[in-house]
Amino acid sequence: MGVASSGVESWATSRTLCLNPWPALARLQATQVTKKETLTIAEVIGRTAEYLRERGVTTSRLDAELLIAHALGVTRLDIYLDRERPLTEAELARARELVRRRAAREPVAYITGKKEFFGREFLVTPAVLIPRPETELLVEHVLEELDRRFAGELPLRVLEFGAGSGAISVTLAAECPRLTAVATEVSPSAAEVARQNAQRFRVAERVEVRLQGDFAGIKGPFHAIVSNPPYIAESEGDELPPDVVRYEPHEALFAGPDGMKWIRWLLANSAPLLVSGGFIAFEIGAGMAQRVRRAAEECGWRVEAILRDYAEIERIVRCVLSPT
Repeated sequence: MGVASSGVESWATSRTLCLNPWPALARLQATQVTKKETLTIAEVIGRTAEYLRERGVTTSRLDAELLIAHALGVTRLDIYLDRERPLTEAELARARELVRRRAAREPVAYITGKKEFFGREFLVTPAVLIPRPETELLVEHVLEELDRRFAGELPLRVLEFGAGSGAISVTLAAECPRLTAVATEVSPSAAEVARQNAQRFRVAERVEVRLQGDFAGIKGPFHAIVSNPPYIAESEGDELPPDVVRYEPHEALFAGPDGMKWIRWLLANSAPLLVSGGFIAFEIGAGMAQRVRRAAEECGWRVEAILRDYAEIERIVRCVLSPT
């Protein structure tokens, strides 16, 4: 993971291009110019966006704004308000390095160390999967279901399988003060990130992050069990964008030959830990809905709903135990 293509390697190892990913900035080299070019924030963002677009980055404008804002230590709003301000050489040097990394397809979230999720800026590292908008839909749905099924009940308890950055459990706790969560995570580095985010948003006393890859020793019952499990088939790795397959943790992406390994595990191990009337909710990949439905029924679950994401892909599954 993290190995750049040969084209990117040649760019990154070239002294001039490595220091100046924008061709027009080459004149900034003190040994190569007699007059330095002054560039404003707006000009640098424009050149950065063009440079990234030429290298296959589909979100080039957004990424350019995020990277330049990060290099300057300001917000995106600040760069709009101060767009005509010239950058210093030190600021340009910081920006060049960030742009070089993004051109090698390193995700912006790993470069900046943060990612917005549900209106909060979560800490992220290469040890965790980058939180995505689809998972915000999962969190929103779980909050709605908890309120609908258990209005007024105190406290609510949620169990999460595979915490990663902690985005799900931490957000649930932050949005619902009467909720406590137990979140399992097999990676020590990822578990530490989840704990840091729980502390960052002042819910550490209500979010317990446990370093384990199963539910052993966890005492129920819980009102809901939630997860964004690995669900990509190993054979589909070549179809993933380089930003994902080169950099994000494979243990958080891949789940056996058909992508169903951890979904089957979740379906097989959740029932004993739920309260009466409780539910499980989790994400799935494109084209998996029917396989998940069959697997759920085989394990004694009834699929109550399969919700679509922003791209109209069947993404979120909610199950309850079938009547015996």
